[in-house]
Amino acid sequence: MTESNRFLLIKSWKCGFWSAMEHVAGQLLIAELTDRIPIIFWGADSLYASEAPLVKDAFTMYFLPVSNYSVYDLEKGNYTYYSSRWNRNNLRLPGELDFSGAQDIPGLFNRSENVIVSNVHMSILYFTQWIKENHPVYGLEFHDIHRYLYNKYFKLQPYLSGEIEDFYLKNMKNKHPILGVHIRGSDKIDEIPNLSQLNDLYPQEIDNYLKNNPTASILLLTDSESILEKYKELYGDKIICTDSMRTPYDTIPLHQLPYYPTRLKGIDIITDTYLATKCDHFIGASYSNVSLAVFRLKVWPEGTIKLIQH
Repeated sequence: MTESNRFLLIKSWKCGFWSAMEHVAGQLLIAELTDRIPIIFWGADSLYASEAPLVKDAFTMYFLPVSNYSVYDLEKGNYTYYSSRWNRNNLRLPGELDFSGAQDIPGLFNRSENVIVSNVHMSILYFTQWIKENHPVYGLEFHDIHRYLYNKYFKLQPYLSGEIEDFYLKNMKNKHPILGVHIRGSDKIDEIPNLSQLNDLYPQEIDNYLKNNPTASILLLTDSESILEKYKELYGDKIICTDSMRTPYDTIPLHQLPYYPTRLKGIDIITDTYLATKCDHFIGASYSNVSLAVFRLKVWPEGTIKLIQH
């Protein structure tokens, strides 16, 4: 095979946005390590699927393509696919999770098929041993590997970067220093049993920051209406927030609201995340992929970011 017909198709990982993006990042690294051309297709399996999920990729609703190819280029009769469950007729269809690659990571480096298909999240930790000394991420710490991949591949669509910049100029530019704060609500209750106790730690952290920065503003990222209202009562006009959709319920996760359009879900999450990187300091949660994305999308000076542990 020539270089131009070796591909890795990265399908949807049906989880929260930045968990899905972490899946993409890991697969992009595998593509680099195996000398394959990456193609992303977020279809009907994605929580952020397009209005026509069998024909329109959702990833490129938000980000520029990661290569000059699309899933349609892979639907050629003479291509071979790994694993054997995949063929040119089902690449865009939703399906069962395929753990073939995750169960045989070394084998991915020796596959002869034209197209390897992945719809399963594999942590970068599982394959760092195959990173060679001449690769840019060799020897880097876990989060720095993600930072390399995020900065290299995750390029916002111009309309979206323009909207983010417009919000910043109108609502944040003249309010520095700004403390970004990310507080998870209903969507983490099942995963983090002591979520409410962890969330109770935030006011003290914020108050400590304000003692040293009394004129600071606070960019609040949250999926919960009740959390937003609580912090508006605590900090008044210091609070800056987008008009992102939030759940009014304490037990119904935001992404399960039936009236929340899938495209808007992605836009809201991306907007809040990238605005947070424009803050001077940030307080988030180590158990949140949104907070981890904020951490990885920017090189934060020492002492300017804190992730609350659980």
